[in-house]
Parts: sequence; structure tokens; C-alpha cells
Amino acid sequence: MPETRSVPVKDLALDLGNYRTVPQVSEATAVEAMITTSPDRFWALTESLLHDSYLPTESIIVLRTGAAPGTLTVKEGNRRIAALKLIHGLLPLDVLAVPDSIAGKITSISSGWRQDNKNVPCTIYEATDAAKVDRIVTLAHGKGEKAGRDQWNAVARARHNREANGASETALDLLEKYLAQGKNVTEQQKARWAGAFPLSVLAEAMKRLAPRLGLGSSPALATDYPAIKLRDAVESILHDIGLERLGFDHIRDKGNDFAAAYGIPPLPSKKATKSGSTTGSKAGGKTKPTGSAAASGAAQKAVATGDPRAIRRLLKDFAPRGKKREKIVALRDEAVRLDLGFTPLAFCFVLRSMFELSAKAYCADHASAGGPSVTKPNGQDKGLVDILRDITKHITGNKTDKEKVKLLHGAMTELGKSEGLLSVASMNQLVHNPHFSVGTADIAVLFGNVFPLLEAMNS
Repeated sequence: MPETRSVPVKDLALDLGNYRTVPQVSEATAVEAMITTSPDRFWALTESLLHDSYLPTESIIVLRTGAAPGTLTVKEGNRRIAALKLIHGLLPLDVLAVPDSIAGKITSISSGWRQDNKNVPCTIYEATDAAKVDRIVTLAHGKGEKAGRDQWNAVARARHNREANGASETALDLLEKYLAQGKNVTEQQKARWAGAFPLSVLAEAMKRLAPRLGLGSSPALATDYPAIKLRDAVESILHDIGLERLGFDHIRDKGNDFAAAYGIPPLPSKKATKSGSTTGSKAGGKTKPTGSAAASGAAQKAVATGDPRAIRRLLKDFAPRGKKREKIVALRDEAVRLDLGFTPLAFCFVLRSMFELSAKAYCADHASAGGPSVTKPNGQDKGLVDILRDITKHITGNKTDKEKVKLLHGAMTELGKSEGLLSVASMNQLVHNPHFSVGTADIAVLFGNVFPLLEAMNS
């Protein structure tokens, strides 16, 4: 029989092998993975705990693991314990992107709350009951509300099915190998896709790709990767599936050979095989190559500077690098999904946020070397346009690097204008002035001018 008792939060260990993500090396990385995979749920739960305290009716399922007397490993309730550890200061806040509203509540939490929520009720099972605990956990994820138990998504279900039931999950196998060895995936994407990825879309693509790569089946593709033909093209497809640029509609469209857009040749037709020659694919319909497809070598039709598709292509190839740029990546992904023809204002709001966060990240990167600062000598915040001017001077070596001066000339010329349609002043007016607006054509023409600075701040 399991033991039921109150246990101090500090004595509970998070499950580093939680099915929602890949195995973690520490509790800090485990919490970061939880947040990256489902930030809205994690912070909704944290806010609920801060507001309502821990409900004593919610028992944590714990398994005694390791050597005697045994570590108390949380098997059901990892998000709740992770949130409590953050609130109690048992895990570092400074390495996580904690929302300002929640960070403020944590710092001002009362000593009474801390005392009342110091311990939590636990149902403790012995190591020999691991199979029973696994069944309990499997059945525990049925609630849909954000502050409740988080339903397992496709990745978590597949991981559990593979690890607990010994079942074959070839799409998950390929995904995990790609996240470990892929050449076009960022650290932020690795963390997010390890816990949330359109696996069913990937499985559909694998069935169609395997024979075109000279492989007999989807499992063979997962097994042989990364030593496969056209590896870069396959990784581009994986990347676009993760960004939700490529879905069932494109993969199953009989009039559009989705793989051809990535440079993957079609199978020889029966007629060509008999005659000893090969023919090109008669896809017929319009293909939809992306920035990733172009990178893999597929020809891509050029578009005019003022075409909104030019913006999307630039952003698809935009890969921010450096610390504290997770939100910039998220904003980039949202900007790519926006239809500029219908959402020009929303695009400008996202663009404004990307510039401000990029400027702050750049200043933080170079602070120790005397780089530009976001504040004035008196401690007051600088205006964004002033920060961008300082950053431009720093990047160009105070205008001594002529190539970079040429590259960034258009950016500051546009951003520094008091009346430019994509200037900092105008983007501020979009937020505060109820009568000021911009159109799709304006953005499409001018975005190419300002983009080089955005890219330079994140390279």
C-alpha cells in the first residue's frame, strides 16, 4: 500500500525523464523545458498557486527511487512542484523568462503564504510499484483547463508509448535524432520541439520521402538518419513542419509535389523506367518553396522588393543567435505566419517588439566590453532610436567599417526619420495614435531597408 503524508517541497525531486520532453540533466533545465513547451499553462498554474495557494486535496504522486532511503521523485504533479520550487526560491528565477507580473508577485509573497505552502500532500509508492504508478499517471491527464493537469500532446503520448510499451514510434525517433544532430535548428527550437511537434505531419511526410531517398520504409529513414541522401533537404522539411509552414494540406495535395520544392527528385515514372530514362515530376500545380527549401538548393522564383513574399522569405531565413533571444525567435515565427495583406498593423507591432528586444539583447551582449547601453549616464532609459544609433556606431566601428556602413545605411536612414512610415517614431504612433496607420505596400517596400540592422543585432 502507498504511504500518504505531507512532504516538504524541498525534499521532492522533479522527474528528469518526464515524457513531455527529452530527458533532462537538471531540475533547472527540466523546468525550462516545461515552460518552453507550454508557457501559457505553466504560468497560469504558477499564478493560480500564488493567488489561491496549493489545494490540499491535490495529492502529488511520488515514486521512491534510487538507493535507500530513496529519492522521492515526482511522477504526477511535476508542473505544480516546479512552480512551487520557483516561488520558494529553490530554483533560480534569473535564468528563466518569467513574466514581469508573476516575478513581482513572487518577490512580494508573504511569509504566511510561504509557511502555508511549505509542504504538500503526497502519495508515495515504492520502487517496485513503478508499473502501477505509470498506469496512474497515464490516466491522470484529462483536464483541459490551463491551471489543471496538462493533457499529453502527441510527442508525450508517443514517448510514453515507446518507453513504457515498447512500441515503434518512428516519427519520434527521427525527430529526436534531428534535434540532437540537425544543422538548421536553434537551441530554442530544440527545447520547444522536444515537447511539442506535429508528429502526425512528420509521419505523413516520412512515408512519402523514404522511397524517394532510396529507402524501403519510414523506419529505415529514422534509422539511417543522418547518413541519408539529401540530408539538408530532409532537415529543411523537418524545420518547416516544426514552424507549421508545411502541413497536411501541402503534403497531401496531389497537384503539388511538396518534396520537389526542397530539391528532392521524384521517383521515376513507370514509363521512364521501362525506357531506361528518367523524367521529371509532373506536379503541375504551383509549388510553395520556402526559405528553407531555397537553402537546400531548390530553385526559387524571385519576387519584387515591394512584394510581401519578400518579407516572409527574409524572416524565414532570419536565425537569431545569442542569449536571451527566445522571445525574438517566437516573434519572428509569429511574423512569418501573419498575412501582411490583412494584418499590416499587427505586423508592425511585432516588428517594433523585435527591434526593441534585439537592441536590449545586443547591449547586454557587449556590456562587459564597453558597448552601447540602454540607459543614459543619469540612469534614465534612452529612447529606442538613440539606442539603435549607438548600436549602429558600435557595429560599424564608429563608421570605420565601410562595408557595414553601407549595409546599415538604409536601416538608420529609415528608422531615424521623424516621419518615415517604418521609423521608430511611426511605430510608436501606431501604438498610441488612434488615427495613424500604414498600408501593406508601405511596409513591403521599406522593410528591406530596416531588416539588415535587425539581423546584425542578432548575429
